[in-house]
Amino acid sequence: MMDNYIKKYLVENRECFDRFTFDKIFRFLLTNQYSHEEAKDIILYNCSLSAIIFQERIDNGYYKIIKVNEQMSKDLLILKNEIFNSKTPRHFLN
Repeated sequence: MMDNYIKKYLVENRECFDRFTFDKIFRFLLTNQYSHEEAKDIILYNCSLSAIIFQERIDNGYYKIIKVNEQMSKDLLILKNEIFNSKTPRHFLN
């Protein structure tokens, strides 16, 4: 059974349209003693997901390798570095 703190967190993060948000919610659930499968099911039941999240994190099984002790998934670190090092003006990234 889910406690009120977790329910409130899921309500506040119910829109999960990017990989950063998915990973944050997923790690939160792992930290609260849910298994990878339980965390995936909780997110599917409680959150609105974009197609990219469904395909890249759930359908392809990437959620299975997300680790609690990582601050950010390796693919997201690469993406973040690419954005940071791009020539795109910073105000477009906010």
